[in-house]
Amino acid sequence: MRLGLGIIGCGRATTMFHLRAVEEVEEIEVVAVADRDPNRARGVAEEIGARWYVSHGELLGDGDVEAVAINTPPGLHEEMSLEALKAGRHILCEKPMARSVEGCRRIADEAEERGLVAHPFHNYAHTPILDEALKLIGEGVIGEIECVKIRLMNNLRGYRPMTPFRLQGDNAIIEDLIPHILSVAGLITGWKFQVLDVEGWRRSYPVVDNLNFHLKADTIPLQGEASWTAIIPSFEVRIEGSEGLMRMDLMRNPWTLTLKRGGETRRIGGGGLSRYLKLLRMRHPSFTRQYRHFYRVVRGMETPRVTMEAETAIIAALGEMGEVMEIHG
Repeated sequence: MRLGLGIIGCGRATTMFHLRAVEEVEEIEVVAVADRDPNRARGVAEEIGARWYVSHGELLGDGDVEAVAINTPPGLHEEMSLEALKAGRHILCEKPMARSVEGCRRIADEAEERGLVAHPFHNYAHTPILDEALKLIGEGVIGEIECVKIRLMNNLRGYRPMTPFRLQGDNAIIEDLIPHILSVAGLITGWKFQVLDVEGWRRSYPVVDNLNFHLKADTIPLQGEASWTAIIPSFEVRIEGSEGLMRMDLMRNPWTLTLKRGGETRRIGGGGLSRYLKLLRMRHPSFTRQYRHFYRVVRGMETPRVTMEAETAIIAALGEMGEVMEIHG
């Protein structure tokens, strides 16, 4: 049985990534979209053959909408998630689902009370090669994990966002990029994050646009960088173990990792030309896998990869990182 999906928010994330991903998931049909800008809503709806609304409330009244994807600025996530759940709709909400631990718990409680699915959208947690990395870790191929290092380097100018929330405060980069990092790290290390230190720099924008951080995930050191000003975007993950290490780039090469162990280096996986052509057309496999996983969770066929408890841990870490960040520039 196909899932009738309504999409709230027709900005860059929806048009560049979400719609292209849903096209490849035959179990889901986008039946309606909503955006405050009627021209945006109409344009998207006409392109995909769906109904359009200028308010999310109208979309929630559409009887064919069984679930909604909430692709709006973060300040609207909690309110819209709760409204959708109260209207009897499952939700798949862009990160972070709320701006406070309490808000995230309100969403989780509402979903549980109504027997609905509330699911955070963390596409990189569904990158194909990450599955292989987790399998190898579970088999003890690199021994005990000793350190995880992650660099998420993005280019905000190239992305050309339609909404200004990223430039409305120094903590915006934490809210925008760190959930990607922690959703991947948590699958590797567990979800008990302890913030040690955070440094941010204002290099090209009037707000922090680059940062470094040191955390602990349980007892495992987690080090990282995040940037909005990188020339070449990437999402590099390095997992160091007592008997070897793994490296991968979840953004640029989502099917391949490099394994070093016992003095040997081995490349695992591979893409193929057709897969890389899809990447060039902004069809990253993690988005499609995220939507397919959401469908299967709604239908009771899978359990959530990133649970609401994990989302709460991520949001708690985001808040603490913002509080301790030392800002330069």
